[in-house]
Amino acid sequence: MIQNTSGLSLKEDVWGKMAHYSQDLLCTIDHQGNFLQVSEASSTLLGYQSTEMCGQHFSGFVLEEDLPITQEAINDVFAGHNRTNLEIRLIHRTGQTLYFLWSGAWSAEDQVIYAIGRDVTELRISRKNLEESEQRYKALFEHNPDVIFLENTEGLVTEVNQSFCDAWRISRDKAINRPASAFLPPHLISVAEQSFKEALLGSMLRCDLEFECESGQRRVFDTTKYPIWVNGQIVGVQTVAKDITPMVLSYETIQHQAHKLNTILESITDAFLTLSKDWQITYINSEAENLLALDRRQHIGLSFWNLLPEEMGSEIYLQLLQALETDSTVDFTSFLKTHSKWLRVKAYPSEEGLSIYIDDVTQQVKAQQELERLSLVARHTTNGVVITGNSNTIEWVNEGFTKLTGYTLEEAVNRTPVELLKGEETNASTIQRIYDGIEKPEAFREEILVYGKTGQKRWLDVELTPVLNEKQELTKRIRILSDITDRKATQKELEKLSLVASRTNNSVLIADKNWHIEWINNGFTRLFGYSPEEAIGKKPSDLLHSTRTDKTAFAALEQNLLRGEAISFEVLNLKKSGEEVWLSVEVSPVLDEHGNIIRFVEVQTDITPLKTSERELAKLAKDLYRQNSDLQQFTYIISHNLRSPVANAMGLADLLLNTAADKTKFEKTLDFLRQSIYKLDTVLKDVNTILSIRDKKGNLERELVNLNDVVSQAMSSFFVTLQKEGAKVNISIPDGLTLKANKAYVYSVFYNLISNAIKYRSQERPLQVDLNCFGDEQKGIIISFSDNGSGFDAQKEKKNLFKLYKRFHPKQEGRGMGLYLVKNHIEAMGGRIEVSSKVGIGTSFLIHLPQE
Repeated sequence: MIQNTSGLSLKEDVWGKMAHYSQDLLCTIDHQGNFLQVSEASSTLLGYQSTEMCGQHFSGFVLEEDLPITQEAINDVFAGHNRTNLEIRLIHRTGQTLYFLWSGAWSAEDQVIYAIGRDVTELRISRKNLEESEQRYKALFEHNPDVIFLENTEGLVTEVNQSFCDAWRISRDKAINRPASAFLPPHLISVAEQSFKEALLGSMLRCDLEFECESGQRRVFDTTKYPIWVNGQIVGVQTVAKDITPMVLSYETIQHQAHKLNTILESITDAFLTLSKDWQITYINSEAENLLALDRRQHIGLSFWNLLPEEMGSEIYLQLLQALETDSTVDFTSFLKTHSKWLRVKAYPSEEGLSIYIDDVTQQVKAQQELERLSLVARHTTNGVVITGNSNTIEWVNEGFTKLTGYTLEEAVNRTPVELLKGEETNASTIQRIYDGIEKPEAFREEILVYGKTGQKRWLDVELTPVLNEKQELTKRIRILSDITDRKATQKELEKLSLVASRTNNSVLIADKNWHIEWINNGFTRLFGYSPEEAIGKKPSDLLHSTRTDKTAFAALEQNLLRGEAISFEVLNLKKSGEEVWLSVEVSPVLDEHGNIIRFVEVQTDITPLKTSERELAKLAKDLYRQNSDLQQFTYIISHNLRSPVANAMGLADLLLNTAADKTKFEKTLDFLRQSIYKLDTVLKDVNTILSIRDKKGNLERELVNLNDVVSQAMSSFFVTLQKEGAKVNISIPDGLTLKANKAYVYSVFYNLISNAIKYRSQERPLQVDLNCFGDEQKGIIISFSDNGSGFDAQKEKKNLFKLYKRFHPKQEGRGMGLYLVKNHIEAMGGRIEVSSKVGIGTSFLIHLPQE
């Protein structure tokens, strides 16, 4: 709705549409400065309805600071001068200041000013921000300490900052419109041009430029080139070059100093490493790498204690911690558990952490400890102890030496051991070996015959140990003297015994009381294949026994042997080649003067041929027994089962000859004859089956049989009967279980067992059959087959189990062949069967089948 207070004649429709749709503020103003008409945009722009502004003076809406220029502009318009693009600030209803761009013109016809105001607040703010950004960029560009210049797409410099002018000692005017390569030495021109081309393709590139300036000074710049994008297009390239010359020179100086320091640290013989205050490794020399098993490529920067966790809380940890906390040097020797080494450690604290020097003193500490232990032992041991100096003269002997030789400390000091103890029968070669040995920094031992103060001869075992100082120089020698006179005497006796034993063909060994072999004769080597070097020190039970050796034979007699009695037994042993050998063994104990066992003498005789003959005789006896059992079965068949149908057939044949032409009687007699002949045929078939099984024993064809498949085949033969009877069959056999056996025999076993379970089922309950399999393919399997049938008295029928034509349920049809066949088939495959049964409860079979 347009308000018109002056009665001006306007085209209402045109004015109305303009006032309604315009986003700008349209208005008319009279001579007094009052609004006559105001467009509806006033509500959007200023928050006032047009009706609220009509009749109001313009000063009520103009910011006070802008009233003078507003009044001046209105006066100019009244004077006939049109005004455009006049910026005057108005006050929004909310008090917000808004920027309006005004244009106005005087209408003499209507006697009003027509004015249009456009809100340019956002434009003004954007312009202001742009100006500020330009100022900031200009200041940043101009005062940036880095060298910055811009290039256009032709590669000409369009703008440079002051740092550029200072670096190249050139004015801004002389730099503009020249290629950047003009300021670079020849060897860098191609690099600069290539970088420029890459930047024009949209890549940002960074490189170091190094050259000598005109003054001869070396300069290094870290240079980055950026493409300049405007409206999605590259219009130029900006380059920022940071002068890193001082940094590079400092780094090179540091590197040079570090190299010199590293050379020094690597040249020292001690292990050296540095740790920060938080225990991180900051340096390791090669000696420290070797000593502590570290690798500088992997371990620098890691926590020292994370690499040596066992040392947390150790003396090394506590000492180093003290050095850090007290800022004082520590010098100590401690044991490093991680690498089992004794270390001497010197740690020097600094502001950065610790500098640590480490020396491996394991050998010195061990020598010192050994010396201390020897000193302690030497005073209390019954053995003789002699300490000599560099000149090999005696410095000290213990009481054991005095008891052994008769010489006191005073008598022995300043004399050499050889000079003191050598006698007429002392071996000169042994003395020379001792002299040669003491010149070396290594321990050694010798046996020597010496003479005591009274002339008594003794055999001594001399163990000589050198004592070294920190510089690995020999300072003293320690001799431990053990009296082995009795052992030497025993050894001579053994040598005599060995002479006898070496002449016998039997195997002979001598073992100490702990059964370690001390000596073997040639017969032992011939029998078992072991040389003396291979046998001595071993136990016969470790060297000769196999997994099939029966240790019970010796165990049963061991107590007799320990009481000093000789024992004999037979045992299966193993040769070096892996061949088994049967032995007849006689063991005799050797006793000392107090009756204590000091060793054993064992004589072994090869009885393998005898054992082989015994096995063959046993097998022959077993075969004879089986054949005798078969003959008894055949006798039973002939005398009972075969004789009866033959006799019946003969009688019926005679009867037929005397039978009149009575057709009925003849046919009946003929039918009986047919039955007798069929029965005779059945018996003959049974005999053939028995002979077949008997012939195949020991020569049975075997194959890999899948038990699940065979059981399924046997079950399928009785599927209809089992379904009809409502029987429940539970089968538990591992999938894929196979056995090397005769497939037909395995089938026959399961067929007959299932047939019997159905035939002799209980009438009081549904039939249930359980079949389970245990074991594995390597050791053989055990099959459990049970039913809940009528059962029988297993104890009563014990003698008749598995016999031919023996039946335990006379009311049921059958010939008594099933269990006989089951047992014979299983035994033909090398297995065995067990049965248990109770009347009215059921029957269970346990079948053992080997893998081979």
